[in-house]
Amino acid sequence: MLTLRRDREAAISVLSEEFPKTFFIDPKRRVPLKYGIEKDIEAELATNKNSRLLDYDIADAIEWYCSHVGYKCACSTAGNSRIDLHGTIASRVTEAEARIAEQEAAEIFADIEARKRQMAALPRFIAQPLPVQPQSLSVDTNLTSMQMLEEIEKQLALVRTILGDSPNDPLRQQLARPALRLMIDELNTVVARLDGGR
Repeated sequence: MLTLRRDREAAISVLSEEFPKTFFIDPKRRVPLKYGIEKDIEAELATNKNSRLLDYDIADAIEWYCSHVGYKCACSTAGNSRIDLHGTIASRVTEAEARIAEQEAAEIFADIEARKRQMAALPRFIAQPLPVQPQSLSVDTNLTSMQMLEEIEKQLALVRTILGDSPNDPLRQQLARPALRLMIDELNTVVARLDGGR
């Protein structure tokens, strides 16, 4: 799910670069789009085989873009312009469309408020992560230098797994520290053995 969201956000970012008068990353700046704008983009891509948009599912990205409450709010005023890829007015939001968009925006806001109330009702001890006390790991001095280098490779793989795609997460950093310290100790042991062997 996280990957899908990232892909959609990346697609919106590229759309905003390629069509800066039409697509906006900031939801508050979003404006109603021309109906069938996906087909216009597909036509553009048929002539531009180097576009980064070819890497994305455009229909899905636009559907997600239009589902945002910021977009719904932009469509909730009758008479607002629907624009094409060049920022030119293609049509106007009708009274019926504005009513539907206003209702959808109200539902999204209600869902957001309900989630906030749910989160506020959770006991504080559940909402706060429990502190993790990472274990200290010690070097197995019975290993040969080659075995120790193999262990270092395993520790490095473990650190990569722990940090994953969120290397700035404090909890992940805390969990990765013991493995990193062990790697340093193992490397120092191997270096000391090499120095002593001279």
